[in-house]
Amino acid sequence: MRELWIGVVEVLTEPLAGSSNTRAFTNVVTWASSVPEYAGSVTSVFEEYGWSVLGTENERPIAGETGFNDEIIEIIESAKRNPKACIFATFHSYPSKPS
Repeated sequence: MRELWIGVVEVLTEPLAGSSNTRAFTNVVTWASSVPEYAGSVTSVFEEYGWSVLGTENERPIAGETGFNDEIIEIIESAKRNPKACIFATFHSYPSKPS
């Protein structure tokens, strides 16, 4: 059964504005029924932006979980209204060089 999942995704992007950093991580909410389905959905969407998913971690269903911050609550609520949603939160870049 597909349900909303959340996880942390590490991504390789174009250099982020104002820096040469190309690697970042973000929380992503999407519909899935397994870890492979979660990773596949995220990878598909990020490829549309020309970004590469370097890895995912802490993938899990959202159901019954509490304690999310306001930003995550907002993207969860948006995703609930769209069965094709794959919504990412703020990107947190870290020192890295363009590939």
